[in-house]
Amino acid sequence: MRGGIGSGWLSLLVTLLGTLAGAATLPSEPAPWRSVLHAGVTAAARDFDGELALYVRDVATGEEYAYNASTPMYLSSAIKLAVMLEVLRQIDAGVLTLQTPIVFEPDDVRDGMGPLAQVRPGTALPVETLLEYMMVHSDNAAADLLMGHVRMDRVNAHLAQRGLRFGPLVTLLEDRRRVYGKLDPRGAELTPAQIRELGRRNSLGARARFLSELLGRSPAWTGRELDAAFQSFYDEGTNSTSMHEVGRLLEQVARCEGLGPASCKRAHDLMRRCHTGRARILAGLPSTARWAHKTGTQHRRACDVGILQLAEGRSLVVAACTRGFLRVSDAEQLLAGLGRTLTRAFKDLAPLSTR
Repeated sequence: MRGGIGSGWLSLLVTLLGTLAGAATLPSEPAPWRSVLHAGVTAAARDFDGELALYVRDVATGEEYAYNASTPMYLSSAIKLAVMLEVLRQIDAGVLTLQTPIVFEPDDVRDGMGPLAQVRPGTALPVETLLEYMMVHSDNAAADLLMGHVRMDRVNAHLAQRGLRFGPLVTLLEDRRRVYGKLDPRGAELTPAQIRELGRRNSLGARARFLSELLGRSPAWTGRELDAAFQSFYDEGTNSTSMHEVGRLLEQVARCEGLGPASCKRAHDLMRRCHTGRARILAGLPSTARWAHKTGTQHRRACDVGILQLAEGRSLVVAACTRGFLRVSDAEQLLAGLGRTLTRAFKDLAPLSTR
């Protein structure tokens, strides 16, 4: 054919173009850190008398690692991240301010109180102080005061607006009442003071006996029966989500999505100053690392979730929860080991260019 391309040459050209196009869409090599992380995680999980769920993501590159990351896990106090974000959203919207007063009443006592245990009922505290008590000291009374003020339906709606699947999330008082209500419907009507006294019992057996006294139960419930009540509550999925969803939330916080500049800075600062979980991921990190996080602890449940910087300007989202263990110290040892594994995996992480 004069002035054209012969059929043989045309076939060859089509084949060549198809090959080049295919080469352009081939997946890139997996990041080396993932193999290091996987080896450490699987070895630690194999020796752990419980279950681990983990999600890690490099915010700069989008590369991720998941281990049971789609499994719903009970978050306990880690739900305070969502509460903080709704409080800051309302501040950005002008609905409230950092100085908006909230009165601490006698019925606002909770188990797991921190600084508020030293505050006289009837005292008005600003939102700014309650945020610090909730996020830095994990004070449950401060958390429930804020939840009551901003409303839990708005906390849940805000998560949905962010495209996240959580919960449903409920107040920590409601959380406890639902557990005790599994043993007796009257458990769902326990007063805040009674819930606080139950929380002061260190062993599950002692707590079950005290609950029996409160509700006039004879013979007394056993620790095993209360353990089953906790498990039944966890199975409902309240105050729970997967580590993948927690990771997505943390990435949004790392990127300041949905937060004004001042509120984003405040969120990061509060998370960096978290006092709880010193024996968890933080224990395995080098002194140069920056770990902005929130922990959560409940019967046979322990979490540590946050934003990790091992190199300047490079943020890693890390969401880890454990369940099924007998001793919190075992879970903390696992999480500390995870901190060491993360350090090894990302030892060559390069800072972001400032050019």
